[in-house]
Parts: sequence; structure tokens; C-alpha cells
Amino acid sequence: MEGKLISAANYLSYEEGLLLYNAFQDAGISAIVKNSGPPAIPFGEGQYFELLVSEEDFAAAEQITAKFQADVAAAKQHVRCPRCKSEAVFKAEKLPFWQKLYYAGTEVYKCESCGNKFSK
Repeated sequence: MEGKLISAANYLSYEEGLLLYNAFQDAGISAIVKNSGPPAIPFGEGQYFELLVSEEDFAAAEQITAKFQADVAAAKQHVRCPRCKSEAVFKAEKLPFWQKLYYAGTEVYKCESCGNKFSK
């Protein structure tokens, strides 16, 4: 890896950084993982991670990063039941009065598989 290093992605969690790093490796792009952001207590390392690539590989890395960010955004849109991990989840239409108070200001979902009610 020669030349100037450019940030291809930043503010990644550990899992996101690892997945994107592996995607870069699969595409033949060398990358360096760097800690960034405020320190995480008690260890003092950065709370977020950043991936650096060389100038020559930046265009290809930018395309991979854009696809990765779109995939992550789409995955976060899917609501799954925290109890059974089912995707058969719908917004709860009618709630008892006490649940309206308990879940005030949130969207309430109901799992069709196990009947669990939860908020997102």
C-alpha cells in the first residue's frame, strides 16, 4: 500500500468495520482499520472505526462502501421480534389503555408468531 491514505468509511461499529474490511479484501483492496471517535470507557480506545485505503483504490472502495451502507440501511428498516426473531411483525392496531400509556410516543409492534408486543 503506497501513496496517500484516504478515509473510505468512518463512524463504523466494530461489526460494520469488520464486514466492510472483509468486503474490501474480497475485492482485492488493501485497507487499514483505525480507531476513531470519542474514547470508550474504561479502555480508552476509540468508540468507532474508520477504514483507510490508498488513493488508487479509493474509487472502487467508494462503490463498495455505498453498496454496503445501502444494505445496512435496508437491514435496519426490517423489524424483527426480539423474542423469537420472526419477521412476521405488524404494527399493533388496538391497545388497552394502560399499554397506550406505557408505550406513549413509540410505535408498537406485535409478533404474529409468538404474540409479543414491543416498541421500536
